[in-house]
Formats: sequence, structure tokens, C-alpha cells
Amino acid sequence: MPQHDQKSLQGLEDEDRKITKCPECGSKDICFENEERFCKKCGYVFE
Repeated sequence: MPQHDQKSLQGLEDEDRKITKCPECGSKDICFENEERFCKKCGYVFE
């Protein structure tokens, strides 16, 4: 795998880890289901 592809994938994974708190209610209980990330507490769906 070329180096830049691996770096891009790592960057995306890092971005995913940054979202640890719901912007609506502040809950840290974030779920990932059916290719969607959402807050278990208030139901906010992340883009």
C-alpha cells in the first residue's frame, strides 16, 4: 500500500476518535450502528 493512502486512512481514523462527545447534549455515550454514529442519550446523528 502506498504511504499516502495509509496516512489518509490513519487521518480518518483519528478524526473518528476526536468525536467523543455529543454536541447536542454533551453525552460521551456515542454508538456506531448501520454505518451511522449517534448519541445514545439524545439520538443526535453525526454527519
